[in-house]
Amino acid sequence: MKLPLRLALRHLLAGWVRNGLTVMALSIALFLFCFLISVVRSLDLAIDAAASNRLVTQSAVSLFIDLPLSYQGKIESIDGVEGTTKFQWFGGYYREPANFFAQFGIDHERFFDLYEGDIEISEGPAGVTGPAARTAVIEALAADRRACVLGEGLRSRFEKTDFEVGDTFPVIPTIFQKFDGSAWEFIIVGFYRPKRSNVDATTMYFRHDYLEESLEGGIAAGPEGAGVYMVNVADGSDPERVSSDIDALFENGPQATMTTSEAAFQAIFASMLGNVPLFLGTLGGAVLFAVLFSVINTMLIAARQRRREAGILQALGFSPSTSAWLLVFEGVLISLIGGGLGLLLAGGSAPAMAEALGTSIPNYAVDGATIIQGILLALLMGILAGAAAGLPMVRLQPTEALRSEG
Repeated sequence: MKLPLRLALRHLLAGWVRNGLTVMALSIALFLFCFLISVVRSLDLAIDAAASNRLVTQSAVSLFIDLPLSYQGKIESIDGVEGTTKFQWFGGYYREPANFFAQFGIDHERFFDLYEGDIEISEGPAGVTGPAARTAVIEALAADRRACVLGEGLRSRFEKTDFEVGDTFPVIPTIFQKFDGSAWEFIIVGFYRPKRSNVDATTMYFRHDYLEESLEGGIAAGPEGAGVYMVNVADGSDPERVSSDIDALFENGPQATMTTSEAAFQAIFASMLGNVPLFLGTLGGAVLFAVLFSVINTMLIAARQRRREAGILQALGFSPSTSAWLLVFEGVLISLIGGGLGLLLAGGSAPAMAEALGTSIPNYAVDGATIIQGILLALLMGILAGAAAGLPMVRLQPTEALRSEG
């Protein structure tokens, strides 16, 4: 058996140009497969990880229409509501438009209590870490209206700036323009890291009253109100009943509301991109299908070139299936090498991809299940390609094979 295996390895090296191109095609195909599947799974995980006791109240007309600030107290008066916080999209960027990221104005005195299970403060003022960091950040937010908390992901995204607690963080607005044309200046009082996949690691949270007072004081212009209200439902209360009560309260205006679970709200965002799973799945399947024919074609060319060799092996006493198994072995080896390289590229590029995708695909990652699925697909493609080329070898007669010119 040593001779056939040595032949298989020599064949791989002898056709290195053809095999190398096939390996490259497989690498790209498996990389795209992992990327597309990971995008879909990241979206699904964000929806699945959404808090079951949290609701989102928004305008029934459009997410882009703000709700009155007076709604917050009325929502909190409803039986079963444990607490609320405003979420106001700021829409700015750091230094240049390419550095766009998410910023939200929130109720600083409530936000970290409502999101205790979702967000963990990693560093507070004076380098405080651990459980004490959360208290230190809440106190720092209360002490300075310009205070803000940044996600750890922004540190890696803007690593050249080397952000530290206490630094001034300028944000150039696109919605809330200052009348003097200057940037908004925030003071970094802490950094957070997500505890759930539905929370993005590249977001800035700042005091909503800083924005509100700037609008009222004639410093800046922009829409007044809150984009959405995040509502925590008390333990033992029915979220569906609370949701219905909120919408019934504002049924006659001045702004009708639509209250959904956080998971449903995440799903609405995903649906804005269209039927993402179907589209990405179809695209990934088409790429793999096309590359499968490329691998089969490579193996068919290899089989045609080895017909004479197959006759010699049979003349030496090897069975007709030997040449077929050699081609299957070669196909599997090519597919696993190409697929392995593609999977390594997908896994290695995951942090950079997560940074590039930002809040559009929160917490993008390539998990172990996707890697295993990719390996199995590569193995299957190799077996199919090798079998397609090898099966005719089983019926090949030695005399016919020896007359072959290859």
